[in-house]
Amino acid sequence: MYSRTFGFETLVHIILEQQVSLASAKAALTRLQTQLGKITPEAIKSLDTDVLRACAVSRQKARYLHHLSEMVISGSLDLSSIPLQTNNEVMQTLMQVKGIGPWTAEVVLMLCLQRSDVFPLGDIALVNSVRHIHEKPGWAVEEIGRYAEGYAPYRTIAAFCYWHAYIKRKKIAF
Repeated sequence: MYSRTFGFETLVHIILEQQVSLASAKAALTRLQTQLGKITPEAIKSLDTDVLRACAVSRQKARYLHHLSEMVISGSLDLSSIPLQTNNEVMQTLMQVKGIGPWTAEVVLMLCLQRSDVFPLGDIALVNSVRHIHEKPGWAVEEIGRYAEGYAPYRTIAAFCYWHAYIKRKKIAF
C-alpha cells in the first residue's frame, strides 16, 4: 500500500482509486489486466469506452485514461523524466493530464517516488483521520495544513501514520 513502482500501470491504478474504495479500484484494475494482459498506453488507447465500462471504469475515468495514454504515446508526457523532477515539477507535469489533480500527483510523489515531505490535504481519509485523532471534527483543511507544517520535512511519514490509523479504525482491508 505505501510503496508502488512508478510507471504507466501505476498511474492507471491511482486514477482508478480517485473517489472510490481501494477494493473497487483494485477490482477495476484486475478486470483491465484480464482484458489486456499488460496495461500499456497503446492497449488502453485501443479500448473504447464501452469496453472500459465493462471493466468497471466510469466514462469520466475512461476519458482520463485515454488522455493519459495519448500523452504518453505522443511523447508529450515522458514518464522516465518524472522521477528526476522536483516535487513542484512533478505536480505541474502530471497535472497536465486530464483527471490528474493535486491529490493524484501527491499520491505519486508519496507512494511511487518516495518523497518525504508531502501531505495531501485533498485526501478525505487523511483529513478525517487528523480530525478524529486530535478530536477536532470542525478543523478546517487550511488549519490542518498549518498544523501539518510542524511535521516538515517528514510530512509523508505523518500522512502514512494518519492513513494507517484511519484504515485500522475503519477496519478497511486492502
